[in-house]
Amino acid sequence: MLFGVKLANEMYKPWATWYIDYEKLKRLLKEDDSQNGRSTPKDRHDPLLWTEKDESSFVAALDAELEKVYEFESHKYADLKDKIASIESQIPADTDDSAAAAAVDFDSFEKELDSTLAEAQELEKFTRLNYTGFFKIVKKHDRLYSKYSVRPLLQVRLAALPFNSEDYSPILFKLSSLYGYVRDHRARLPPQEVPASLTLSQSVPAAATQAPTSSPATTFKSFKFWVHPDNLMEVKTFILRHLPLLIYNPQSDKILNLSTPDPTITTLYFDNPDFQLYLEKLESRETAASVRLRWYGKLNSHPEIFIERKYTDPEDKEVVHEQRIPIKEKYVKAFIDGTYSMEKTIRKMRERNAPAAEVEKFEKVVEEIQSYVRTNGLQPVLRAVYSRTAFQIPDDDRVRISIDNDIDLIREDALDSTRPIRDPEDWHRHDIDDMGLEHPFKTIRTGEICRFPYAVLDIKVAMRAGDKKIRPSWVKDLMSSHLVKEAPKFSKFAHGVAMLFDDEEYINVLPYWLPELEKDIRRDPEQAYAEELNRKKFGDQPLDLSLKALSSSPVQGNGAVASLLAAVGEQPGVHGRNGSIAISVRSFVDEADRQHQQIIRGDIDEDEDDEDSSDSDEDEREQVGVSTGRRRKNGKSRSRSYKSWFKRHRKESDKFKLPPGVERPKRLLTQSGQAIVEPKVWLANERTFNKWLQVTVLLSALTFGLYNAAGKYNKTAHRLAYMYFVLTLFSGCWGYGVYMYRVKAIQMRSGKHLDSPVGPVVVCFALLVAIILNYYMEA
Repeated sequence: MLFGVKLANEMYKPWATWYIDYEKLKRLLKEDDSQNGRSTPKDRHDPLLWTEKDESSFVAALDAELEKVYEFESHKYADLKDKIASIESQIPADTDDSAAAAAVDFDSFEKELDSTLAEAQELEKFTRLNYTGFFKIVKKHDRLYSKYSVRPLLQVRLAALPFNSEDYSPILFKLSSLYGYVRDHRARLPPQEVPASLTLSQSVPAAATQAPTSSPATTFKSFKFWVHPDNLMEVKTFILRHLPLLIYNPQSDKILNLSTPDPTITTLYFDNPDFQLYLEKLESRETAASVRLRWYGKLNSHPEIFIERKYTDPEDKEVVHEQRIPIKEKYVKAFIDGTYSMEKTIRKMRERNAPAAEVEKFEKVVEEIQSYVRTNGLQPVLRAVYSRTAFQIPDDDRVRISIDNDIDLIREDALDSTRPIRDPEDWHRHDIDDMGLEHPFKTIRTGEICRFPYAVLDIKVAMRAGDKKIRPSWVKDLMSSHLVKEAPKFSKFAHGVAMLFDDEEYINVLPYWLPELEKDIRRDPEQAYAEELNRKKFGDQPLDLSLKALSSSPVQGNGAVASLLAAVGEQPGVHGRNGSIAISVRSFVDEADRQHQQIIRGDIDEDEDDEDSSDSDEDEREQVGVSTGRRRKNGKSRSRSYKSWFKRHRKESDKFKLPPGVERPKRLLTQSGQAIVEPKVWLANERTFNKWLQVTVLLSALTFGLYNAAGKYNKTAHRLAYMYFVLTLFSGCWGYGVYMYRVKAIQMRSGKHLDSPVGPVVVCFALLVAIILNYYMEA
């Protein structure tokens, strides 16, 4: 989308006159003014015809637009502060005084809060759009007329008029505390006095404010999403209406400072030269674990450092245990090397008369973490630096939300002994920590840093055993909105390793989400709303009902779906013994879809034996992606049984009567349209063809040289020449055939293997036979 169109669609209409006049600046760059004797539109792009007068007019207009935007943004930001102060003045000094609270009109109070929060959101969007517009128009100018570079001037003016540098964290913090006051008031109201329009999060009974973690039947489920920077402020304001912000306060005097920005978190991830932890995490193995060092703020300010280990419970994959111990900076290297086992900390705990059980537990955790690091040969390999915004109601962990943005992933390894990035004798990079570098780390070399383009939203929800419904409802609304993009099992560690170590052949398995980074994750709100209505209409009901509906459809007239219901133990009108069969049937449907696509491509024969299913099942378990992470303990046997069922009923299902005008597809949808292939793929195929041409030329030279050099009566040389000539023809035909086969496979987006070892083997074997025959005939 052109930026001019984007600006017109997304600008806040009441403030339209205060946005950058992008079209005016474009006219100054491109359009003609023949009445003033200026150049034609076609010639205006010629740098030789762009005069000093043209340049002065453009710069003056650009500066006027910049001052206009800065003046409006400054005025509105100050106005927001005044509005918040006015709202705060309505709160009585003693918030526990019920009589004073009764004098507050909470309905109008909450409406003022919503209005102020919406205005803050629009102001942040106003700032972002204008900032982008200025750099867009300057980039266009410098590209057309490189003789006059305006970008340095723009940077100087932005330093003097920094409309884009306002920090909205203090405003959000204050609004969060005001929303918290409203929530506390609603919590003290009797149930009959709580307005029906309030959401679950706004009306929280006092008895329900305690966290449900004490119940053993409660588990926490985590959901991860990507958030585009354009939607980040809107997501924060949406959450703020329901959950308060957690304020990071590093001061030791416990004085709350609302101007403190979101904390910067630094995490050092450990792994070994074989990237064992990376592979185990991607493949969701039972032994998957992670070891990391974490601290808040900059290391040169000597913060408290924690060494953490997360691992999966061997008896229940859904349960993740975390071990965490504090450690001083000077002891980190010795701890990694195994020469220090927290003896001083343990001695101090005993001197303070700490309970023996607590000391024993601490010693056990230290021993387990250190043993795991030493046994697996772990060392720091990756640094993740990001800013975190957290939301949670105090003393209530039923819903916990965190947003990590400005994510920088930096190499921290010493794997290459000839060119180590980190000093092998130390545990961290001094060029970053000693200088106190911050985002975006411009001094770090290109190959050592990866800047993740989105923010990561992590939602942790408490769910009771057997309850799959997400509560409260606003969390579900956020998860299904156009503001976020679902990214299950996303890991900053896995992403950093895949992006920074792939070129050096340290790894050969990549995460499933990498192709998604090439797409625009923003969605149209109307389209997202239609998809959500569709999901609510069909997706929330049990899958067996949909299958029963299909079995009664005229399209499925042969009763194949009824056989499916019988295969999974489901009778019409009666639920199976294990309740919902959604997960089981989903595994079957995925397998059936995969088999159907293979039939269309011709990768498998219609009459192949069922024995092949076990081999393909083993190969499928080695693939990395979402499906690998979804498998459960009994999922393998179910998948195999459904695969066998599919093979038995495949011929019957192929006889389905299709509706009028519908034909069975001969080409997959994924193979339709223009194939977007990287140039290196085409060049690799051409390079292989050129190698075969070289072999063909060498063999032809050998053939005709031997034939012409042999005498009229040298029959042995003639026979060998004929053999080399046949080999020459084979080499040329084989090279061309392989080249065309690979071109077609690339255009069809085929998943088949492109290797062809037969040709080289035949050429080598034929040359060996020719040499042996030569010696034999001459002997």
